[in-house]
Amino acid sequence: MSARDTRAVSVFSGALILFGRVLMNYRNSPGLFAVTLAAPLGMMLLFGFVFGGALADGGEAEAYRAYLMPGVLVLVASMALTSTASTANADLRSGLTDRLRALPLAPAAAPAGFALAETVVGILALALMTGAGYLLGWRIEAGPGAVTLAIALLVAFRCALAWLGIALGAAVRDEQMLQQTAPLIFGTLMFSNVFVPTSSMPPVVATIAEWNPVSALVAALRELLGTELPGATGHAWPVQHPVAAATAWLAALFAVAVPIATRRYARD
Repeated sequence: MSARDTRAVSVFSGALILFGRVLMNYRNSPGLFAVTLAAPLGMMLLFGFVFGGALADGGEAEAYRAYLMPGVLVLVASMALTSTASTANADLRSGLTDRLRALPLAPAAAPAGFALAETVVGILALALMTGAGYLLGWRIEAGPGAVTLAIALLVAFRCALAWLGIALGAAVRDEQMLQQTAPLIFGTLMFSNVFVPTSSMPPVVATIAEWNPVSALVAALRELLGTELPGATGHAWPVQHPVAAATAWLAALFAVAVPIATRRYARD
């Protein structure tokens, strides 16, 4: 077996070990998984049935709820950022990271296992949220190919944010400081087209929101799933070509987060 094959086996085997450990944490603490769904579900109910129903008649409210649903799915996927950041930070403070460095594992094994586990958990959460949307009347108006691409973008987004969360959790050593970043992350998500069209925003604010990577992904999902509202797309290139823009943003996230997370878990 070549040296490259040996490294590949080391990464794979180590990732599987850490993958099982993270899933066991979710099994022993189901509240962690509930938190992944609680905030997005609350936002969907608040904006879809309180604000949406108050501002429009019945038919328009239903169209708005369909428009809102892809943004809610992106919120569910984005929970990977805070959950993996907290896990990586806790492992660093407890000394587990140092013990992992002492094992004959490839540097990428631990973060790969964490990211894989968070992606699997995210797929389950996305499936449950999709089911909740169907119970509330949302329907997908798209063919199998478009739906498959939408799912791929969501899963890739969840995985990319898991890697970014690992890098963030390992870089920010102070637990309280890490907790203070949560409102900033949520503010970034809100400063987008998740809840309202950018066409309704002031020009400067709309331009910033349209160049937000979250807006590109949400717009891509709306385009693929057939839930975009007429005239609500926006004017910037990322929301005019959302699938290409979302793919480019995801590639950039992976290119930045994977090397940083791997170096943080590398052996001293």
